[in-house]
Amino acid sequence: MKPFTYERATTPANAAAAAVRTPGAKFIAGGTNLLDLMKLEIEAPQHLIDVNGLALDKIEPTPEGGVRIGALVSNTDLASDERIRRDYGVVSRAIVAGASGQLRNKASTAGNLLQRTRCPYFYDTNPTLQQT
Repeated sequence: MKPFTYERATTPANAAAAAVRTPGAKFIAGGTNLLDLMKLEIEAPQHLIDVNGLALDKIEPTPEGGVRIGALVSNTDLASDERIRRDYGVVSRAIVAGASGQLRNKASTAGNLLQRTRCPYFYDTNPTLQQT
């Protein structure tokens, strides 16, 4: 793993400012994908911005009848939420089918959106194979 700097964001605005201020920065919450990629030196962020301290872990109804899912809602909490299971069953089933309980407990909803493709050829660091 290559050296990197680290900071904990205190507000969403602070997190965004840190990302703009530091080229090569990445956000981290659960880290279930990013840390693996860093260990393999596929990803080498110069700076990590920890967003776990932000209050973005709620699932709330919207006035229009939908739901607002916070970026830091764990996949376990999202898949087991009564409203999600009732009204958005395919979301719940997809989350359960997509990872083990251990990963769902740690992985964040936004992290799922930010993660790289998990196909084996993205993890192969052999340049010859990546050019085919």
